[in-house]
Amino acid sequence: MKFRLVHKLTSYLLVATALASLATSESASWLSLAVLVVAAVLSWFLEPDTRLGTLFDRAVPLFNVATVALFALAVLQVARSFPEVDLSPFLDFVLFLLGYKLCQRRNNRDYLQVYILSFLVMLAAAWQATSAVFIVGFFVYVLLATWTLILFHLRREIEENYLVRHTGDDAGARVTVTRVLNSRRVVGWPFFLTTGLVAVLVFGGAALVFVSVPRVGVGFFLGGVRRQTGVAGFSDEVKLGMHGVLSLDNQTVVLRAQVPRITAVRNDEARESEIASLYWRGTVYDTYENGEWLRSRDERTRTRLSLSHSPSSDARTYVLASPQAPGPPPGRTAAVSGAVEQDIEVVALVHAVAFALDQPTAVEMPPPPPGAFTSVDVEARWSDELGLRMFRVSPFNYADRRSAMPEFAGARYRAYSRLLAGRPGAGVPESQLAPGALAPYLRAARSLSPRVRELALRLTRDKSDAAAKVDAVAKWLQATHTYTTDLKRDASVPDPLEDFLFHQSAGHCEYFASAAAILLRLGGVPTRYVNGFLGGEWNSLRQAITVRDNRAHSWVEAYLGSNGWVRVDATPAAGRAAHMTRFRQIMDAVEMFWSSWVIEYSASQQLFLARKLNREFGWMQPGFFPRGQHHRLSRSQVLAVAAIPVALVVAFALRKLPRRRAATNGPQRRRHGEAPIFRVYQKTLDRLAARGLARRPEETPHEYLARVRQQGVVAADALAHLTDCYAEARYGDIEVPPEIVSQMRAEAASIARDT
Repeated sequence: MKFRLVHKLTSYLLVATALASLATSESASWLSLAVLVVAAVLSWFLEPDTRLGTLFDRAVPLFNVATVALFALAVLQVARSFPEVDLSPFLDFVLFLLGYKLCQRRNNRDYLQVYILSFLVMLAAAWQATSAVFIVGFFVYVLLATWTLILFHLRREIEENYLVRHTGDDAGARVTVTRVLNSRRVVGWPFFLTTGLVAVLVFGGAALVFVSVPRVGVGFFLGGVRRQTGVAGFSDEVKLGMHGVLSLDNQTVVLRAQVPRITAVRNDEARESEIASLYWRGTVYDTYENGEWLRSRDERTRTRLSLSHSPSSDARTYVLASPQAPGPPPGRTAAVSGAVEQDIEVVALVHAVAFALDQPTAVEMPPPPPGAFTSVDVEARWSDELGLRMFRVSPFNYADRRSAMPEFAGARYRAYSRLLAGRPGAGVPESQLAPGALAPYLRAARSLSPRVRELALRLTRDKSDAAAKVDAVAKWLQATHTYTTDLKRDASVPDPLEDFLFHQSAGHCEYFASAAAILLRLGGVPTRYVNGFLGGEWNSLRQAITVRDNRAHSWVEAYLGSNGWVRVDATPAAGRAAHMTRFRQIMDAVEMFWSSWVIEYSASQQLFLARKLNREFGWMQPGFFPRGQHHRLSRSQVLAVAAIPVALVVAFALRKLPRRRAATNGPQRRRHGEAPIFRVYQKTLDRLAARGLARRPEETPHEYLARVRQQGVVAADALAHLTDCYAEARYGDIEVPPEIVSQMRAEAASIARDT
């Protein structure tokens, strides 16, 4: 392949890799990326000597004006985003500049600017990357950058040797440089293999630096730089229509959980069936008004927590008790006994909610790992809901839990839960509560008309107990309404819930749950509205359940007297697959590794790796050098100790190597193969060096020629002719005919006969 085409192709592949990496981070709009791709494809054909290139050159002043205008607009948009700064306008501006410079490729400076802009795009991708796919793009970018920059340097040297160093209108020089750039023998597969190995070494060195350098910067102090995932339905106010839409397009992971009870199931079908019926409880609301669910923050509904410590670790265990239950919360043993255990990872949600299955009885928070500057703790909310909060940890392991940080970057904890059955009469038994304690869960909405109460009374009037009322309301909703994500709305009805009950025939889980909660309240059954996730996907590689944003769901908890709270899901069943293909399991496992060991990599993990290496090599162990005893080092210890002086010797030799080359006249002492023209040129240099005109290591052949001319050397024209032939043979891989070599040898004999 021609050298010019190889350089152009690697440059475009470098840009394409940066854009692909940016696309995986989802930090740039698809419109901006699409426009840039179109511009890049068009720019491939915008060469200076083409008609399209000429037309573009005429429009350059307009593009310059547009560049200034877009920069001013980006600055204005960023200024308007204060105090929560949004830098996406600057990213769009960089993408515009990248497309513009691709179309304006005219000289080496333009290529260099393209490389700088592509690097900025790669930095943006790295800052926002949450996917392990980025590491593939980064590796390819390092490989292409190595090839591209070396080719760029060669091209610049070739052009400068033939054009910049020549004076006047030397048509022959322009013809020569074109011939060299179009040569197919300048670079070949050995070049790509060798430089590819260099790129691999660079990548390995970067990984080593990443692992070993102490964690400093924003991530070090704020506990990670993962991009937070915004999932509707977990704030203090939830509007109908914003949560619970099952969309297969949204594959964002929000939870990962290991449940020993699920792992113990050996039958795949039985396991998937159990996973599909898991309700991951999140936020709970007790007040409905004007199409919104709110928390009343009534003290009668506040979650009660008691703190205890795990007997086998330093973990903090929080035991929950129902807000309305009389007496103190139970002890840790009673709360954990018989409960379903879950090891949960909340993946970078904006809302710091402690998710758990059904009715949580206890939450165990691990202590801050060694070297961590942040930790996570549990906080009590309302209606058995739990929150999470991040706080700072001092280097002396002092945790200031009184001042929570505004940032939340995910958490890991262990939860214990009792599963609420999905049928009336099968809840978790507890003592009968006084009616006054349940008053917040019986409030009716003032925004609903009397016909809603009439409907509730018609459905529950003849029912003997609360369980029968729950069954009647759920069956009526499922018989009269169907599930859909394509919501309709009659604007003439003020309240969307009333519109759903009397005018619409379909809705999603939010509407079914809200309708069940309000109708049961009007029928005398206390209820609370719950947002969370339903089901998940089993990953056999990690023996864990992955819950994605598309599992968002809403349901109701109804109080049935002595049977306690029971889960009520009035939404008609919708297909919720719980199976991942083998490829997706592998990708999910890689994503977890990427999240834990790259995005969240911290000082505590560095200490973990150091201690693991310590155990492997057996250093710093008690009794390693006991007094009065002779010991033998292990093989790994001997190799590690022996590698230190070897590495020092190699480093010293490499450090001295450039000096030795410089002391022997620099690059002219290297023999470039056995080409005759090389030997003629080298002998000429030796003769000039004997007269005090040695070629300096940093000089190109034509720079050296210019200096020799200034010294008034005899037969300098012959040296110029010889230099041109030598440069063509060396840089253009052009074979010099034997007759020309003989002529050069004869002419070289007259060079520097007298100075």
